[in-house]
This record gives sequence, C-alpha cells and structure tokens, in this order.
Amino acid sequence: MKTLKQLTCLIGLLILSGCGFELQNTGNLNQKIDSVYIQTLDPYSSFFRSIKDALRNNGVMISDKRDEASYVLVIKEDISSDRILSISAKNTPMEYELAYQVVWSLFKGNQEIISDTKHIETQDYSFDQNQLLGKRKEAEYLNDSLAAKISKGVLLKLGSI
Repeated sequence: MKTLKQLTCLIGLLILSGCGFELQNTGNLNQKIDSVYIQTLDPYSSFFRSIKDALRNNGVMISDKRDEASYVLVIKEDISSDRILSISAKNTPMEYELAYQVVWSLFKGNQEIISDTKHIETQDYSFDQNQLLGKRKEAEYLNDSLAAKISKGVLLKLGSI
C-alpha cells in the first residue's frame, strides 16, 4: 500500500514536470531576461529604485544604454499621491490614504512584448499633527512599501514571458 502511494506521487510529479509546470516566482528571471534598460521620466522615484534593485537581485543585468539591452522596460506613469480620508472636529486631517500608480510596458527591440500594464496600490494611515515628523517618515516608509509591492507584481508578470 505504501509503495502504491509513493508510485502515485512519483507519477504525478513526473506528469507535472513533463508538462512544464513551474511554481510562480521559483524560476530564475535571468534565464528569461538577461539584460534590461529601464526608461523612465523620474530616475529618483521609489518605484524606479525598487524595480531596479528587484531585477538585480533576480540576476538581471541593468543596462545604462538602450541599444545594449535585450529588453526595454518603459515606465510610462510613476505617480504617488495622498488624499485626506477623515478630518477632526477642529478641521485637521486625522487619516490619509496613500496611492501609488505605475503604468509600464516591455519591449524587445521594436516589438512590444507586454502592452501597457497598470498597477495601483493603496494604503491608509492615521495622522497626528503633534507627531508631524514621525508621521512624515511613516508616509515615506509606506510609499516605499507600496512601490515594493508593485515591483513584485511587475516581476511576476515579467516571469511569465
């Protein structure tokens, strides 16, 4: 009985590996994308830094010149914003919502591999006028974490090509 279970499990694994099944985010991205040039309007944004680091950590070479890269990642929109969600009786903000939106596409030569893809992440946080410096740092940290979440989504999409 035990060998039957082991045999069934082995056959299942062979079928999955034979059909090309791969768990998400377990493959090496550098086997699919060896080098990339990142075209952006804002090279100092949280998302640009995050995606650049994420690609490097996955073994992808970041090229400084467009014509030397095998792929071009075009960041068309990279917008972070905030809005007031609630105010106090004294008419001061009590809660904000941060939003980060990125629109990007991927090219190989002149051929568009992935057309305009939009990622939006939001996060709300409480605000206290008496803790202005701390809350400003918290907003920066949350903004960076939203950019990192979007970067992970972009990497998953890039891994599917």
